[in-house]
Amino acid sequence: IHRILDSGLVDGVLLTAATEDDPVVTALCESTMPLVTIGRLPNFDEINYVDVDNKQGALDAVTHLLRLGNRRVACIGSPLNTGVGLDRMAGYLAALERRGIPVEADLIVEGDFSEMSGYVAMQQLLPHAPDAVFAFSDSMALGALRTLREATVRVPEEVAVVGFDDFPPAARSVPPLTTVRQPTERTGRMAVELLADLIECPSESYQRVILPTELVIRQSCGLT
Repeated sequence: IHRILDSGLVDGVLLTAATEDDPVVTALCESTMPLVTIGRLPNFDEINYVDVDNKQGALDAVTHLLRLGNRRVACIGSPLNTGVGLDRMAGYLAALERRGIPVEADLIVEGDFSEMSGYVAMQQLLPHAPDAVFAFSDSMALGALRTLREATVRVPEEVAVVGFDDFPPAARSVPPLTTVRQPTERTGRMAVELLADLIECPSESYQRVILPTELVIRQSCGLT
């Protein structure tokens, strides 16, 4: 990263999928290079970023499950060294708290955003008999659906499932996946525009853009 920063060939950096313990992040923050991250980074206050409202999106998803009468809502989460992981977990916990439902440690399993991790996490959750599952990504939700199919557990009649992202496979899954849609293309476009502005007109203030999400209701948790 220092060779890149000192080469004179780079005007700015757009960073995605970073974690707070990544040395690249530290090196970039210590340089004078214009930097924009896609996604909030915990413990880095002096940084420009574009993100979606992950906490509100998660809160909306879990609240919807609770409104349908589900009480034992499990969570397939992610490592908490990213803003995404922290904010979606905060939304999950806030939804339970608002309904006065206690947090059950056995109903929270960590994944890594991959379909396989969702598949394995759902296998861990099944013995604890959740009546709904909120996964931090569509990929993990699709993995959870595969486990439920193999266990002959009916979705949504026995276990409702909600994901996050609204990637194209979500609408084609069996059953079609209820999910939180994030404006992926708009996020990328705004991040590039912000970086271009910082290159042309450096600023001492930091720009933070938070874009809204949308709950897309499909058959995996019922259509009510």
